[in-house]
Amino acid sequence: MNAPTITALNWNVEKGINWEEAASWVQQQAPDILFQQEVQPGQLDAQAERLAMDGYIAVHRPGSNNDNAIFLKRGGPLAFVEEYEQSWAPWHAPANIAVKLRDDDGTLSPRQISCVSGHACYWSPEHRLTEAKWCSTLAKPGWLAVHFWDWNSYRTGEGGPWDGYTDHAFVANRTYHECGRRHTDDRPDRELLAAGYVEMARHAAQHLDQPDALNASSGYRDHPGRPPGPTYCIDRGYLSAELAPALTRFTVCDTPDLRRLSDHLPLRAEFDVAELRTILHRPAATYQPHDNRRAPVPKSPAGATA
Repeated sequence: MNAPTITALNWNVEKGINWEEAASWVQQQAPDILFQQEVQPGQLDAQAERLAMDGYIAVHRPGSNNDNAIFLKRGGPLAFVEEYEQSWAPWHAPANIAVKLRDDDGTLSPRQISCVSGHACYWSPEHRLTEAKWCSTLAKPGWLAVHFWDWNSYRTGEGGPWDGYTDHAFVANRTYHECGRRHTDDRPDRELLAAGYVEMARHAAQHLDQPDALNASSGYRDHPGRPPGPTYCIDRGYLSAELAPALTRFTVCDTPDLRRLSDHLPLRAEFDVAELRTILHRPAATYQPHDNRRAPVPKSPAGATA
């Protein structure tokens, strides 16, 4: 019998430095799927074996070793279907796999969920906007998707004010210039919401009576030129609106030890299996490419008459 819930974790483990200690904590959480950023060369297989999970890493882009990955519990309730290489990305390519729900009898759900682990470009708001716009390709009617990203940008209404910063490069990275002044970069959030996605933390706070779901996920490390304090919620998860009823809990995991291990805190999402099963077995009208096109009508030979 499957467990009543499915657990998803997301964690940007800073440059993979403390990956072994981080993996020990992940083991205690026993996730069914793990979305991770900043995985370093050679760590994927070692971590997969440590966690008894299968690892899927994004296309490596020259110039940085901070790759995105997804780990899937072996024999767990989510079954791997396909992996997609997203080599279009302007910076770190997102990791992207499709999964189906494995029922008690071993059969797989007719519908699938596209899962994405991403790390938006920290130095270019224009790249971040492109990355967010790409997410809309998985938001077509009838499609299902779950995104966990380090967005390096903010929810609408959050971020700033920037007057107390002397780290001008950071301010330039986290804002964009428009109409003669700089604005806090919340465009990825607005783009995802416009595409029809639901942010998990917002949903938990507004509909599940979990206000702490909106807690900050980074900013607790001291940086020269930046005011101290956990002021940034740049790690966020979004899902298709049809999946939102299955979400039962969303947590920003925060302990002194987790703060020591990385400059980002882990996110934990829990989903009701019975609700997920209902959704993934629900018929959905989706466009599918096909070859059932009408054959062209042959032209009459030149000079022929009816």
